[in-house]
Amino acid sequence: MMPAAAALATLCVLLALGGAPVEALQRLAQVTLVALAGGVLWDVLWLLRPAPRRAPDQTGLDQAADRPTIVVDGSNVMHWGGTPSRMVLTRVVAELVARGERPHVYFDANVGYKLADRFIDGPEMAGILQLPTDRVTVVDRGTPADPALLAHAVRARLRVVTNDRFIDWKPQFPQVGSRGFLVKGRWQEGTPMLRL
Repeated sequence: MMPAAAALATLCVLLALGGAPVEALQRLAQVTLVALAGGVLWDVLWLLRPAPRRAPDQTGLDQAADRPTIVVDGSNVMHWGGTPSRMVLTRVVAELVARGERPHVYFDANVGYKLADRFIDGPEMAGILQLPTDRVTVVDRGTPADPALLAHAVRARLRVVTNDRFIDWKPQFPQVGSRGFLVKGRWQEGTPMLRL
């Protein structure tokens, strides 16, 4: 939404420089403000929506159905919009869930400092992402998340959502070079684009 509002604002300036009527400029400025406010309102409502409730498993029969189907490099994904973003992260995870995936998200220990200027542990990150606590891992300080998430993905034969190429880890995890192992994505005008 922000690029659209920026484009409208630029159009306003160009029309003003070109001598457009004042009424047309005022109307275009109003449309620009409405577009910008709509985008901000959407983002606020998205972040404030209630967490879905899940009935506790009484039988233990759906244990396999709760296993992750994909691993997410959360420390990489949160940068897809440029700067570390909680919104980008939550929307990518929500998109995966909407597509039927059960993501397990891994983070370096400094994730909280990048998103909120304080430490955030695994259970708190799980709450932010609206995932079960056993599907979010914040590794210990001084330990990179990459080997933990790659080991999990290789062991469970899962794909990894990331734009990292893991060049340093390729000797230890040759699967990194396998076609389809790494799922690339990007953030485009408020929407996650995934190559699943």
